[in-house]
Amino acid sequence: MPQTKNSAPEVAAPRSLEDVSKLDPNHHLWRNGRLWWVAFTVHLPGWRKERIRTSLGTANIVEARRRRDELLACYPQVRGCELSLRIVPRMARKRRPMRVQGSLALA
Repeated sequence: MPQTKNSAPEVAAPRSLEDVSKLDPNHHLWRNGRLWWVAFTVHLPGWRKERIRTSLGTANIVEARRRRDELLACYPQVRGCELSLRIVPRMARKRRPMRVQGSLALA
C-alpha cells in the first residue's frame, strides 16, 4: 500500500514562550475591531481548565505582543495554574478539504 506524505513541514515543539514567538510572533492574538485581544487556555487544579479571552487595550501590534507576553508570563504564577499553549506556525498549518455542493474545496 503506498504511503502518503504530509505536506506540512516538520516543526520542533517549542520549549519556551520565546521559542513560540519565534515560530509565530502573533500567536494567541487576534484583532477585534481596532483593538488586539489574546486567548489562551490554562489548566487548573482538579483536572479543570479555563479558556481566557481578554482585550489587550491597544491597536498597536508591537504593544499588543508586549502585553501578551507579560500576561502569559505572570498569569500562571498569580492564578496558580499552568499554561496550555498549542503552537503550530501559521505557514505549517495544513489546509483541510471541505465539501462545497458536491465538490472538494480547500478551507
